[in-house]
Amino acid sequence: MKPENMIRILVLVSLFLFTTCNQNDLKIGDIAPAFTKMEWIQSPPLILSDLKGKVVLIRWWTDQCIYCVQSADALNTWHKSYSDSGLVVIGLYHPKPLPKQCDIEEIREFAMEKEFQFPIAIDNQWTNLKKFKAELNPENFTSLSFLIGKDSKIIYIHPGGEYHETLEKGHENCVRDYYEIQQRIQLAIRSK
Repeated sequence: MKPENMIRILVLVSLFLFTTCNQNDLKIGDIAPAFTKMEWIQSPPLILSDLKGKVVLIRWWTDQCIYCVQSADALNTWHKSYSDSGLVVIGLYHPKPLPKQCDIEEIREFAMEKEFQFPIAIDNQWTNLKKFKAELNPENFTSLSFLIGKDSKIIYIHPGGEYHETLEKGHENCVRDYYEIQQRIQLAIRSK
């Protein structure tokens, strides 16, 4: 084998190993990690391990994100429709841009304006966001959603952006995602 071909093979193998070893993002089937270093509003602090037996929907959001604003109604709808059946919706506020000093009263006002009735935590330094999604680039959404089953394992990951029930031109994927998440919530609630 020619030396240049051997070098190419070594480079390709090294790149493959580097990219596969650095995939620290959580995947479906992984146990959701514990929350750390957050201030809670509208709820006492929640501990994910204490929610075993419940279905948990976590959505990272920020008040300056149009996708988050567009998805607010979906979170409210699911909270109202399924909380008595075992769904816990958690909104994790993360300030943008990072670093940014959070004004808790502004976050509380935004949550009241959007009529959020579910627990909200403030992920000030993105500590928890980074636990769930290690690779955060400027082109990635940070408005991620994770659905966690009764066994504390991740059963669905929405990669970010918006989801809602209102069909508008250009928002077909948003509606599709809304109904997909809703169906997964229903299935998870019915599971043993």
